[in-house]
Amino acid sequence: MQTSQRSVARNRMKVGLGRRASRAAGPAARPYLTAYLCAMLPLVTLGASETAVLRGTVTDAVIGTPAACTVTITDAEGKTVIESAAFKGGFRCDGSFEKRLPAGRTRIRVTRGFETRAETRELLLQPGAATNVAFALARSADLRRRGWFAGDSHAHMIHGERTLPVDFGFVALTARAEDLHYLSLTHAWQLSDPTPERLDAELARRSTSACVLTWNVEAPKNYYKGDAGRCLGHCWSVGLRGRTAAGDDVIPLLLRASAADYQSDKPTFANFESHSLLHAQGGAVFYTHPLRWWTGPWGGQGGYPRQEKMRVSNMAVELPLDTLLGPTYDGLDVFTSGGEDGTNDKAFALWSLLLNHGYRVAATGSSDACFDRPGGAVPGSARTYTFLGKAPFSLAAVAHATAAGRTFATSGPLLLAAVDQLPPGSALPADGKEHVLQIEAWSSGKDPSGLRQVEIFRNGQPFRSETINPPQAAWRTNLVLRETEAAWYCVRVSGGPQGGRAVSGAFFFDPTPHRPPPAASCRVRVRIADATDGHPLDAALTEIFDVASTPRDGARHPVAGGQGTLDIPGTVRLRAEAPGYAPLTLSPVYDCPALVEAITRLEDHDLLDWETYERTRTLLSTIDLTFNLKACAR
Repeated sequence: MQTSQRSVARNRMKVGLGRRASRAAGPAARPYLTAYLCAMLPLVTLGASETAVLRGTVTDAVIGTPAACTVTITDAEGKTVIESAAFKGGFRCDGSFEKRLPAGRTRIRVTRGFETRAETRELLLQPGAATNVAFALARSADLRRRGWFAGDSHAHMIHGERTLPVDFGFVALTARAEDLHYLSLTHAWQLSDPTPERLDAELARRSTSACVLTWNVEAPKNYYKGDAGRCLGHCWSVGLRGRTAAGDDVIPLLLRASAADYQSDKPTFANFESHSLLHAQGGAVFYTHPLRWWTGPWGGQGGYPRQEKMRVSNMAVELPLDTLLGPTYDGLDVFTSGGEDGTNDKAFALWSLLLNHGYRVAATGSSDACFDRPGGAVPGSARTYTFLGKAPFSLAAVAHATAAGRTFATSGPLLLAAVDQLPPGSALPADGKEHVLQIEAWSSGKDPSGLRQVEIFRNGQPFRSETINPPQAAWRTNLVLRETEAAWYCVRVSGGPQGGRAVSGAFFFDPTPHRPPPAASCRVRVRIADATDGHPLDAALTEIFDVASTPRDGARHPVAGGQGTLDIPGTVRLRAEAPGYAPLTLSPVYDCPALVEAITRLEDHDLLDWETYERTRTLLSTIDLTFNLKACAR
């Protein structure tokens, strides 16, 4: 009893010192000290005679080496043991752990991503004693050996709240524990003055051959004039180079082209202008949570009044425009995180709509994990698997194959689908002959309830469905398909209530070789006038490309008498020049009030209605643009 009282007294003294240190350190350090004090609380309330020591080791069942994993311990008091408020589902482990816990019945669950079977033990910890426990984790499926690589390219090291401390070591351990082959961290980073070279060096030190850490910028992440109710859409990318051909740092270029919350005075860039920059850097770009919105408080900054109940949007309202003009993006998330079933169902419907109109964009998944937010450090809760086959792994290869649609997206189950042994994204002849659809599926290693349903979709509509009863951990079948007309197929599998879903990329059947829809052009009626008295000016208009990086001149159009009509690519800007006047550059899209109003006011149901796309096409054909030029000072 005496020992227990001394232990409590010592820990009370530590808490007192921590409080004094917190006051001395100031607000910036307090989140870090708070995390330390939280870790001390179990020792404050329990003496050594009332606790037990639990030591654990976790290894790979095949090769016997330590295995990074997630350990969830429910102690004798029913509490989950955590090490950071950023992750409340337990703690990450590099293959060994030691915890002092309340004596009594204790439950331990060890998980490692979706391919590894979870292991669970129940132990009776004896007061004052040490207990050793060993886990050997086995895979239910080893998809890397079959050429499939899992990654998450939408994870925020620092989302902006900065409510919790985070470092690169914690992020790296998390990625390994979730069995991700690559994890791309978006801005911001726990690094002063980040440059591509400094980020590459920092992340390379923590990467392994089994888990590569890289970086990207969640770009475009664009609110029209900083209005969170008029989000143009958020995207993630993979595989981009950090420097342009001219040596410019891509990070500030992409951030310059995106307007964040409340940045009402920031010049507007179109998302497709950032897409062009990302592609020029070798990257592939994908819209995320394209139909997410909610109602909540917003405003009070950037000239916007405070509203307690406003429709706040993460929606990809520019997507209809970007689709018609290209598409200027490579795909979209059919899953974003594991807990947005309704929004994810709409995203699947959006993907189907685009495929049905000839736009063969990829199906992807990402987590939107936020390491500096309580409970947010869960990358890979939705992830993309990309098929590289026998090609060696590289981020450039992942970017290319993902853009080509050789994917499946998942929030839990594993799904390999092939037609005639070809991966998703493949096109086959609609020749009426037999083609074999092969399906292999496994429930997530975290889901003991097993697979419940397999669905096959044709042109986005249910084609065949099978309920798996009783549910199974693994399932496979072959199905003969015969097509004589244009069609596409995909497969979806579902686990238990918490088991998630997986969706394969599409397989296409073409009676003749596929030709993508031509990119829409803009028909622009231009007026060029003196800004002071409005008289028309003879001028020239030059098409400007690559606005987000290094602008370059394209075609030049003379305009006599101050008026004319041009047919131009919708992705360019126009620079007007007249002798004696300062040049002026305008965007046919975002300097056209009618088009801006139509695009930025779209709602989720509009994105799922093809009539929205046709109305947008009509607006692109009737753009009015006025250049009011200011005379140069003499």
